[in-house]
Amino acid sequence: MGLIDSALNIGRSALLSYQSALQVIGTNVSNAGSPDYTRQTPGLTPLAGNALPEGMRPGSGVALTSLKRNFDDALENRIRSAIGDHESLGAQRSTLGMVESLFDPVTGLPLSQQLNGFFNSMSDVQNAPADPATRDLAVNSAATLARTLREMRSRLGALGDDLNESIGSMVAEANSLAERIAENNTEIVAAESSGSPANGLRDQRDALIRELTELVEVSVRVQPNGSVNVYVGNENLVQGGVSRGLAVTSRLDGEFRRDSVAFADTNAQVELRGGRLQGLIAARDGDAFGRIAEVDQLAAAVIFEVNKAYADGQGLSGFASVTSSNAVADPTAPLSSTGASLPFAPTNGSFYIAVTNEAGGSLTSHQIEIDLDGIDGDTTLESLVADINATVDGVTASVTVDNRLSIVADPNLSFTFGHDGQSQREDSSNLLAALGINTLFDGVSAADIAVNRSVADQPSLFAAAGVNLSGDGVNAGRLATVGESAVSSLDGASILEFYVRIADAVAVNSAGARDGVEASASVLSSLQAQKENISGVSLDEEAIELLKFERAFQGAARFVSVVDRLTNEMIALVR
Repeated sequence: MGLIDSALNIGRSALLSYQSALQVIGTNVSNAGSPDYTRQTPGLTPLAGNALPEGMRPGSGVALTSLKRNFDDALENRIRSAIGDHESLGAQRSTLGMVESLFDPVTGLPLSQQLNGFFNSMSDVQNAPADPATRDLAVNSAATLARTLREMRSRLGALGDDLNESIGSMVAEANSLAERIAENNTEIVAAESSGSPANGLRDQRDALIRELTELVEVSVRVQPNGSVNVYVGNENLVQGGVSRGLAVTSRLDGEFRRDSVAFADTNAQVELRGGRLQGLIAARDGDAFGRIAEVDQLAAAVIFEVNKAYADGQGLSGFASVTSSNAVADPTAPLSSTGASLPFAPTNGSFYIAVTNEAGGSLTSHQIEIDLDGIDGDTTLESLVADINATVDGVTASVTVDNRLSIVADPNLSFTFGHDGQSQREDSSNLLAALGINTLFDGVSAADIAVNRSVADQPSLFAAAGVNLSGDGVNAGRLATVGESAVSSLDGASILEFYVRIADAVAVNSAGARDGVEASASVLSSLQAQKENISGVSLDEEAIELLKFERAFQGAARFVSVVDRLTNEMIALVR
């Protein structure tokens, strides 16, 4: 009966092995639509057996001895890297699209038109300096420009704040994924301790790692016990069943809060090389908060350059009193020093004050020297007050309690700047613009730029004239050319050119990000196609395997049936 038992064992091994193989094929087919599934191949091994009566050893059946997971670790690492690059560029493209829309005159803020409109309105005042409506329009144009600059800065700041919030939520999501990967490591090690692969758990873990890579680009090293170590940069995030965890750290950079990613256990900064988080941080710093610095630079140039030209002009009436918009930190410090802390620096030079008797119409002009050559005796706010009081009859200068310059005319007198009664006299020291006296704009950046309240309330004060004469629009003509003049604080570009430079840079970066996303998508698609060839389920191939194992199972069943019939015949013969 030994041969009969051996034959039955052969049939039994075949039935069980092909039944298991069919289950593997069924699992493959059922997961054909799952992107996270890795195709499995049953490994069938012939069994050694007893010798036949003739002495030959054909074997004793078949056994399912392995379950191959069709997976390429090196390819998967390349895919993770490609995912990180693609997601990073995608996050930057999204942010750049929002920034670009701000600079689009149709969908965003029409700053370009308003800059041109403002300088064109100066030309209109030059042509009709005595027309109140034209002056009103010019002041309104200045107010609109200031409001738009403030709005652009505010929106860019709000975008940066929104990106900070997104960074926080993504860090929490990445932290959760890292913890789940650590848990999977533990489950896989326990499941594979018997020597059988836990392919389903491995698929789940790989899917979690790909999700994590979308947020933070990682590298993976498989350990001998089946667990993986996950690294961000050169630091491990997950080691075996333990996740170090991620956290958000914040720091103030001036007025802006900048959130970043750190390891929860040491608070050490995470070195981000890809993923959505890296893209968001790059977009926040370069395209949101970074553009604010350029908008501030533009606004500061508008304020100072316009005010320098404007301070040399006169309105339809003079001043009875004026107080500087900008204060000094220390009235005893040289006005060009850091001790004074003026937002715009004056230089060595002079300016003119002309005092007019309102009753008789007589005018006297006085030149005020500003000594800022860096040698002893440089002009301070206190010394400036003393010089004005000593030089100019009919006005009284003083330092206010908050360290501003105040000038007040005597009764029946008024004063103006920028002329000697016969010719326009330039403020070669730029002191009036630096202090904010006889200026059109207040403020130091896009955060606080505004039209000087006295001009906004009384447009007749708009300084269109060059020599305080009726019908004089010379200074308005000078103001009209400011937008096209080279500005040292803008690296030699004009105000209008600098804005175009900002808008062009945004457009170029946005187009580059779009191209980068398309290129990275192509790379990722190619790698995923390679992976699909290795790990993906082909229903045609599975149908062939299904038919092969089905026929093998049927053959094994027929073999067992034949052995059973022969066994019965042998038993009958014995009886």
